Amino acid sequence: MNTIRLTAGETWAIGSERYVLDQVMGNGLLHLRCERTGAPLQVRGEQNDLVCPSSAWLVEQFAAGQARRIDLKQAKSSVRKGALAFGGDYEMIVSRDPSATFRLAVITSLDRIASFSRSADGIRKALAVVWSKKPEFFSGKKPPSPTTVRRWLADRGDVGERPLKAMVNMSGKVPRKHRLPASVRRRMHEEATAYWADHKKSLGDAYDDLCEHLGALNKWIRQRSSRWMTVPVPAKETFRKYVRSIECYETVAAKFGKKVADQRFKACGQGLASQRPLMLGAMDHTQVDYHVVINSKGWRLLGRPWLTIILDVYTRCIVGWVLSFEPPSLYSVTECIKRANRPKIRMGDRFPEKPELVSIHGKFDEIVVDNGWEFTGTSFESAMIDMGVSVRWAPVRSPTYKAVIERLFGTLNTRLHRKMPGGTFPVAQLREWGLDPRKDAVLTLQQAEDLLISAIGIYHQELHSTLGEAPVTAWDRKVREQGGVQVIGDDSQLDRMLGARRDATLTRSGVNLFNLQYQDPAITGRLLEDLARREPRRGQRKGSATAKVVIKYNPANLGQIYIWCPGNGEFVALPCTDPEYAEGLCKWRHDLIEAWSREEKDSTKDDRRRRRIELRREIEAETPVRVLTRNKRTQARLLASPKVEAMAKGSLRIEYAEARHDGMAPTIPTVALAPERTDDHVKPVRPARGGKPKTKRVPKAEPVCEVSTESGWAAVASSSDEHWEAFQ
Repeated sequence: MNTIRLTAGETWAIGSERYVLDQVMGNGLLHLRCERTGAPLQVRGEQNDLVCPSSAWLVEQFAAGQARRIDLKQAKSSVRKGALAFGGDYEMIVSRDPSATFRLAVITSLDRIASFSRSADGIRKALAVVWSKKPEFFSGKKPPSPTTVRRWLADRGDVGERPLKAMVNMSGKVPRKHRLPASVRRRMHEEATAYWADHKKSLGDAYDDLCEHLGALNKWIRQRSSRWMTVPVPAKETFRKYVRSIECYETVAAKFGKKVADQRFKACGQGLASQRPLMLGAMDHTQVDYHVVINSKGWRLLGRPWLTIILDVYTRCIVGWVLSFEPPSLYSVTECIKRANRPKIRMGDRFPEKPELVSIHGKFDEIVVDNGWEFTGTSFESAMIDMGVSVRWAPVRSPTYKAVIERLFGTLNTRLHRKMPGGTFPVAQLREWGLDPRKDAVLTLQQAEDLLISAIGIYHQELHSTLGEAPVTAWDRKVREQGGVQVIGDDSQLDRMLGARRDATLTRSGVNLFNLQYQDPAITGRLLEDLARREPRRGQRKGSATAKVVIKYNPANLGQIYIWCPGNGEFVALPCTDPEYAEGLCKWRHDLIEAWSREEKDSTKDDRRRRRIELRREIEAETPVRVLTRNKRTQARLLASPKVEAMAKGSLRIEYAEARHDGMAPTIPTVALAPERTDDHVKPVRPARGGKPKTKRVPKAEPVCEVSTESGWAAVASSSDEHWEAFQ
C-alpha cells in the first residue's frame, strides 16, 4: 500500500540527480523531470522496456534509501518566496528568464568544489576553475562578480537543494515597498483622478497642482517647527506612471468619452461574415496619398484622386474599383458597381500567367455601406432595388463595422502609396504647386492607373493572413464549387438602373430637365399613349396629354435620359435634342455654363456651345499657382471629368463563352428586379439616415424696452408705473 502522499511540484533526489514531479498520471504513473537536463525519468518495466515510473516504484526506492524528498529551504526575503511559489515547468521557467539555467550551472558547479574561500579572490579562482571545466557551456559568457555569487549562494537554496525556479530573476515582478508617505500617495491619487475627470486638464497641469499643494504643506511645516520633517515631492515621471497605472475604461470614458473608451478597451465583435463569394460586399472611399498631373500644354496639377472599392467579404477579393477626381458621389458608387459586374480584361493583360484574375466579377446579393450622402439618398436605394441588391447601412460613427475594407486601404497604402518615390518632375514646377519633391509622390494619371492595377493583382495572389490562402485561390475554388458567378447579362441595363433618380413630367414636347429638352417623336408618342391613360384626369392639361414619370440619368453624361415604362417593365432611352452640346457633358459643367448664361438675357444654342468652348479653352490655359484643396478639386473636375463609356445607340449586350479547358468558370446570368417591381418605382419612404434632424428656427422676440442697470433695482423701483409696466 502506498503510504507516501505525492503532490505535483515536489522535488525528489533520486540517485545523483534531482527530479521534479510534474504530474501524477492515471494508473499510479508519475512524470518525473530531471532538473538538469529536463528529460523525463524512465525505468525498466516487466518486459525489460522503458516505461514511466509508478508510485509503487518510488516507494520502493524511498524504502531502499535511493530516493528522498527535498524540502526546499524557506527563503528569507519575500522576493525569493515569490520565486519558489512559481509553479511553471521547465519551458515556462526558461521562457520567463533564460538566464536561470546559467545561474543554476554556476551555483551547482561551485557546490561541487565546496572547499573554496568566500573572499573576492577565492571566488574568482573558483569561477576560473568552473569556466575551464565547462568551456563549451560557458563560452562567451562573462563570470559574475564575487558579490553576486555570494548573494546567489546565500539566497537561492542550500547545497543539493537548489531548484531551477529559485534561479529566476524577480526584478520588476514583485511589488515594491512604498517610498512615499501615505499622505503624499493619497494626494497623488486625488490629483490623478482630477486629471482623468477633466478633459481639458493636461498631465502638466495636474502635476503643477500636486507640487503647489505639497509646497504649501512644506511651507506650513517649516513655519511650525524646524524639527518636523517635510514631505517629499514626487518627480514628474513618478506621477505620470501613477496616472497611467489607474487608466481603465471608467477613467478614459470620463476624460475622452464613451466612444473613445469603447475603441480602446471594448472587445471587438465577430465582424462581417459571409458564406460564399458575392453574398456580401463592402464599399467605401479613400483619398490616395499621391498627387497626379497630366501633360496638356504643359504639366497640370490635378491633385489627389479618390479611390472607390467594393470588396468581397468571403474571399477578400477586390471585385470593383474606380480611381477618379470626383469626390465621393453617386457617380463613383454606381460606376464601381458597374465595373464589378464586368470581367477584368486589363488584369488578364497585366498578369497573363494568372487567368483566374479575369473572372473576379459579378453581382452582389448585399452591400454594406456607411452613412455618406451618396449612399443614403433615394437614388442609390432605388438603383439597388432595381438590381436586386440589398443595402445594409453600417452604424453611425462606427468605422470598425467595416474593418475588412478599412484594413484593405491600409494594406494598399503600405504596399503602394507610401512606397512611391518623390516627384520626378521639374523642381521649379513642383515648388510652384507647393509640393516637396523629397516627400510628395507625383505621378501621371496613366502611371497611377497602371500601378493600381498591378498592386491589386499582386494583392490577389499573395497569402492572406485571415484566409490562410491567396484571395484569388479562395475565389476560384469556391466559384468552382458553386458552379459559377452571377452577373447582370444585359450590361446596357446597368446604365439605366444605376442612374440618378428624379421625378419629371412627360408632355408632347418630351421632358425638360436642367433646361435641356429630351424628345424623340416616335418614342414620346408611344410613351404618352401608354402612360397618360393611367394618370388621373384632374391636373391634366386641356387638350394635351401629360404623365408623371420616373426618370434616371447619368450625372457624367447628359446626352440622354431613361424613362420608366411600367407597361413594358423597362427603362426607355430618350435622347437630348441638342446632342452636340449634351453628349459627354457632365452635370457639374452644365450647371457652370448655365450660371454663365444667366448673366446675359439672350442665350441661344450657338451661344451656349460657344461659351462651352471658351470655358474649356480658359481652363486649359489656366495654370494653378495655389495649392488649396478647393482649387485642386475644382480643376480636377474641370480638367479630368470621370470617364464614362459612350452609350451606344443600339442595344448592346455582352455574351460570355462557355467554360473551357483552362479553368475559366462559367457565368450565371441573373435577371434584374427592375421589370418585376410592382411599385412603379415609387420613391422609397423612410426616415432620413445620418446627421441630425432639422429643427425649425424660432424667431427671437424683440425686447419691448431697455432698462439701465447702472443704478440697480432701486432705480427701476423708483421709476414711474408706465416704465415698470413696459419692463414687465
